Amino acid sequence: MENKENEPDLSEVVQSLKKCLSAVPALAHTWRFLAGVVYALNQYYQVTDQHLITKFADKKQYNQETDDVLSHILEKEHPNRNWIRGFYYNSGVMRLDACYERIFKAYLGSSPKDKEESKCPTCGKNKIDGPYLYKKIRHDFRSLFSEGQYEKSNFGKVRHEVNSLKHYVGGGDITEREQPELLRRALTELVAFLTDPKVTEKLVNEFPGQEPIAGRN
Repeated sequence: MENKENEPDLSEVVQSLKKCLSAVPALAHTWRFLAGVVYALNQYYQVTDQHLITKFADKKQYNQETDDVLSHILEKEHPNRNWIRGFYYNSGVMRLDACYERIFKAYLGSSPKDKEESKCPTCGKNKIDGPYLYKKIRHDFRSLFSEGQYEKSNFGKVRHEVNSLKHYVGGGDITEREQPELLRRALTELVAFLTDPKVTEKLVNEFPGQEPIAGRN
């Protein structure tokens, strides 16, 4: 586990997001969501510095900790730091996965050809396809996304972790939980993409309004 000496300086990321907001205010809800990733990661490191991950020798201890957390909530008290740390991490990784998709879709647009390619060949409905998005983005930005295989990319790894949290009955595998170095790499990668002049120009042209858009666009 990384200590405070390795806590990332996220000030450059924050400054980059402020520039994104200034350049493309119409995507304010996306910038707000990405700000949540930064905040969650920052809080995660602060809590971790004070309370390292608790590894229970007996898995039944998870039951006791969960009962303690619920009791704290019932009494309007702060839950223990071990649970809080995981709360911030899960918030960060799930938000980051959503931001990858939202930002990639904002850049790629929705041409008839793209809509047709993104449809499920079986049911014909639009699908949320990580490999498809990554392939399309990497075609234009190989220098930023050097990993050729989606499954090994930062986006692919983040989505895998999020899907396990969302879809597996027991959540993610213990060995794959809490990978802050992955979040740092992925966040840095996504911000580097956003600050590329080609991306900025495209987003400014695609979303020229001052009023934040909401819902499906």
